[in-house]
Formats: sequence, C-alpha cells, structure tokens
Amino acid sequence: MRKQNMIRKGMSVLCVCALAAGLCSCGTEEKSEEEKILRVVTDGTLYTDVEFAARFLEGVDGEIEVRIQRLPDDKEKREIEIQKLRTKIMAGKGPDVYLLESVRENAAEAVMPLLENPYQTMQSGALASLDEFMEKDSYWEDNTYHEAILKAGQYDGRQYIIPMSVMYYVLPRPDDMEKMKGDTLQEWMQQAVSSDDFRLKQAFYGLTLQTARWIQPAADYEKAEVKFDKERWKELAQDCIQFDIDVQDEVINSDIDSRFVFKDSMEVLYYNEQSPLGLQVVPDIEGRKMASIMSYGAVGMSSDLKQEAYDFLMLFLNDRTQKYQKEHSEDSMKLPAFYGYLDKSFTPVQENAFEVWMNYPSEEVLQEMQQSFRELDGAYFLTGAERELFEGLDQIAGNCSRPGYDWSAEIDKLVDSVWNTYKMMVSE
Repeated sequence: MRKQNMIRKGMSVLCVCALAAGLCSCGTEEKSEEEKILRVVTDGTLYTDVEFAARFLEGVDGEIEVRIQRLPDDKEKREIEIQKLRTKIMAGKGPDVYLLESVRENAAEAVMPLLENPYQTMQSGALASLDEFMEKDSYWEDNTYHEAILKAGQYDGRQYIIPMSVMYYVLPRPDDMEKMKGDTLQEWMQQAVSSDDFRLKQAFYGLTLQTARWIQPAADYEKAEVKFDKERWKELAQDCIQFDIDVQDEVINSDIDSRFVFKDSMEVLYYNEQSPLGLQVVPDIEGRKMASIMSYGAVGMSSDLKQEAYDFLMLFLNDRTQKYQKEHSEDSMKLPAFYGYLDKSFTPVQENAFEVWMNYPSEEVLQEMQQSFRELDGAYFLTGAERELFEGLDQIAGNCSRPGYDWSAEIDKLVDSVWNTYKMMVSE
C-alpha cells in the first residue's frame, strides 16, 4: 500500500468541482471511503523514525496510508516550503500530525522552524486539544513521563503539545571534585571564583554559551507577562565575562580535562560509562532546574483524523509496537518497534526509556542519569529570544578584549532588546 514516493512537499492540489445530481463537490484528495490518509510533517533528523512509525501503522491497519512531508535541510528550500505550509495552516489545511525538532539556541547556524513560537501556536487555535484522547488512554494512568515536562505543552489548562525529548546541562563530578553547594547559578559562579579547585574554573570558563538558559521560563503567555529579570541576568553576564577575562590565560594554557566541564544531558553519556561520575543539574538564576524541549508532537486542529493522529504520536511513547513484535515474533515480515523515545540525540521524556536509550549502561550510571532527570523542575520551548540572547552575548564576549570596548554598556543594550522581544511575543 505504501508507495515509494510519499513525500509531498508543499504541492498545490488542483481542485476539480463536478456538478452531479444538483450537488457540487470539491475535494483536495481522491480516496475511497475505506481509505484514510494521515498527513505528517516532520524535520529531517526525525524523518527515519517517523517513517518507521508509518510502516508500523500501515502494517497493522490496512485502511490507513501515511504521507510524510519532510522539511528540507537546505536553508532556502526550507524557507520556501515553510512559508507554503504556514499559509496552508492559516487557511485550515494544515497536516494531521506535527513531529518537529527544536534547534539549540547556541547552534552554529539558526534554522527556520515551522512553528516559530510554540507558545503562540497553542494560543492560535491551529492545534487540537489532546485532552479527550489522553483521558481515555491507559498509558497516562501508569507511566514514567515527567509531569513537569508535559505541562510545558499546555495552554489554559489544556494539552496541545506533547514534548518528545529534552536537553539540560549537568556538571559531571568525580568524588574528589568540590561539590557545588548553592541553589542558584550565581551562587555556583561565586563558589567557582573563590575555589582552589582548578577544575571548577575550567568548567565555568565559557559559561556564556548557556546564556539563554540562565532564566527560564522567561515569559508567561497566559498572563502576558515578561519574567526575564534584566538586572539579575545582566549581573551574571558581567560576572561571567569578567571571570573569563581573569582566567583565560590560565585555562587556555592548561590541559583541560574534558570530562569535568558543563555538558548537555546527552553528551555526558560518552564519558560516564568508563568512570562513573556524579551529575549535578545546572540551576538557573532563580534556582530552577529547567530543560529545553528539543522535539515535540501535536495534532492539527483542521485534521479529520484526530484520534488516528494522536495514536501515531503515542507510538513513540507507549509499548504498542513492542507488544505487537512479541505477539508476532514468528512473522516473516517484521514491523518496526519503539522503546519509549523518539529522538536518540536528546534525553527522553520518560524514565523507563533511559536504559535502551543509554544502550544498557551499568546500574550505577543508569541511576545517576535518572536521578538528574527527576530533579528537573520543568521545561520550555526555544524561541527567537533565546537565540538573540546567545548571539548577543557571544558577540560581546568575543569583543571584550578589544581596547576601548565597553562590554558592560553592550550588555545593557542587549538585555533591553531581549526584554522588548519577550514583551512583543507575549503581547501578540
């Protein structure tokens, strides 16, 4: 049933209207009454898993055909396709399923997202509420999904987005390394400045790369309030740049042990198995331990197949594919199975997926990672404001050693600009 070429990239479908028996019917897709066509839009890094899910669904349900639209990797082609898709979404002709990734705010190059601001998209009415499907889904009665992460996909008490993977920073620490004692990031910085443990100075050198994570969530869209604290953020930015200036020569001329620097929650896996380390989750300015959402799923409000679309999303979280595989172990044609996570590149959103995701680590390493996950206070979506923060402070840090460069004044300009960006977003 599944055709070789299923990817329809923004094609305009010619609508042919025929007058018959006094009725004029105009459709955008020819299909039999029995056949259901589920349209999925996804990003390139998620495409393979999404295609596997499509193979599974078509393999167990002969009435469904899944058509996947993969957003292009090429920058210019991607922007063209996204503009077409946004026009369709606004016209009520969007996809049934959204499975999208977020680009790290400190990535080398910014990539245009389909949903520029997921918070605003939840407000817009473009996405369907998932509550009625979740209420009758037994998965949500007994699961290890992190509740605080799930809340990030809610607006006005209703669930519109299901986060699929997250990222947060940890400080890997051997037993003989000084433990961070404060609750806030400023207290951690102060401890590093006064510490005699040079490994801490190595770890905190370049903390500006995490600048967009210093206070999250930075806005409350339901209350239309900006929570970005300009003064506290500015104070930490100044401390970080001054710290980098003070220790730069010493750090650059030393042998840096790459195990003991801030790492994202995926990176640490490559180091932790050989010599298990303690993991301290990095807090923000106000002491919250937050994760950024790196992939997520949603159902289009215009979809006529909302239940099927929701079921497709849940293939990545529930054990339906695993159960099917066990029940049909003798079948000659094997269907794909998923193990509780979508995106291998980032941290799963439920604890029971960690063992497979981590490739069956030792019990000690597994428990340490799960404990760091439990400590998370919440999650947030990345927006253009986070990118603005990172690029702005990164540029300031790169110029701070220039003679006559007033980096403190530039920080003042940056925080004012970013605060205005957040204000504009919550007001739209």
